[in-house]
Amino acid sequence: MKQFLTLTIFSLFTLIGGYAQSTNNMVIFVEDAKPFYAVINGIKQNVQPKTNVKITGLTNPSVSIKIIFADSNIPDISKRAWFETMGKEATYRIVHTNKNGYKLRFFGEVSLMSSVANANQEVIEFQAVAPSATHNETVTTTTTTTTNGDTSVGNDGFGNDNVNIDMNVDGFGIDMNVNINEASQSNANTTTTTTTTTSSSSTTDFNLETPETIIVYVPNYGGAVGCPVPQETINSIKSSIENESFSDDKMNVAKQALKNRCIKVSQVIELMTVFDFEDNKLELAKFAYDRTYDIDNYYLVSKEFDFSSTKTELNNYINSK
Repeated sequence: MKQFLTLTIFSLFTLIGGYAQSTNNMVIFVEDAKPFYAVINGIKQNVQPKTNVKITGLTNPSVSIKIIFADSNIPDISKRAWFETMGKEATYRIVHTNKNGYKLRFFGEVSLMSSVANANQEVIEFQAVAPSATHNETVTTTTTTTTNGDTSVGNDGFGNDNVNIDMNVDGFGIDMNVNINEASQSNANTTTTTTTTTSSSSTTDFNLETPETIIVYVPNYGGAVGCPVPQETINSIKSSIENESFSDDKMNVAKQALKNRCIKVSQVIELMTVFDFEDNKLELAKFAYDRTYDIDNYYLVSKEFDFSSTKTELNNYINSK
C-alpha cells in the first residue's frame, strides 16, 4: 500500500515537472495606473484591462506581443519576444519615456519552479485559438461488497485506507481519491455500478483577432525596438561612403543615406569600419542610434572603440535619450 502511494505521488510530480519544462510564462506589468489588454500572437488574453497579467502555458519560444491600453489616447505597443529555453518565466515592464512615450522593456527571467505568485496579478492560461464550449464530465463509481463467512481485519497494517490527492500547478489540476478496503478473507461477491453525467457551459468571448505573422529580423533578439523594419543589406550604402576620399564627405554621405532608414547593430558596426578615426566612428554611432532596430544590442558598438573615454561618451549619449 505504501509503495503504491509513493509511486503514484512520484508519477504526478514527474508529469507536472515535464509539463512545466515544455512551456513558458510571461508577466507584463505597467508602472503607473494605465490598465491594458495583452494580445499574444494576435489573440487578446485578458477580458478586462489590467495593470499586471501573467500568461501561462506558452509553447512557442517566439512570441508576438501587442499592448492595447484602455485609454485610447495612448498608442499601442508592439514587440517580439524570444525565449532561449523552455521552462522559464519572463517579465516585461511597460515604462514611459520622455521621447517615445510608452515602451515595453525586458525586466527579468526566472525558472518556472522559482516563480512567485502575486495576489494583485491576473493569471491567464494562454488562449491559442477561440475557446470552445467547456465540457464537464463527472463519473461516479459505487462498489458494494458482500462477504460470505467471517471476515476479520488484523493488525498487520491492512484495513481501510483513504487517500485524497489534489494538486494544481499553473492551471494543470489533478484530483485523485483512492479508497482501499482490504480484508483477510477473499470470499466475496462484488457488484459495481457506474453512473456518468455530462454537462456543457457557454464559451467566453475573448475578442479574437487575426494572428500576426512573426518575422524575425535579428535571431534570438527580444529587446527594445528602435525602428520598425531594418534594411536587409547595406552594401550600396557602404560602397557610396567608401567612394568618398575625405572623412567629412564620407560622414555626409552616411548621414544622408541613413536619415530615413532603419538598420541593425551589426550593420552599424560594419559602416563604422569605413572610417579611420575614432571621433568619426563615434559621430556615426550617435547618429545611427535612433535609426537602429535592435537598440538593446548597442553595447556591441561600444566594443569597437579603443578608448574608454569614447565608450563613456557614447553611453552618456544613449542614457540621455
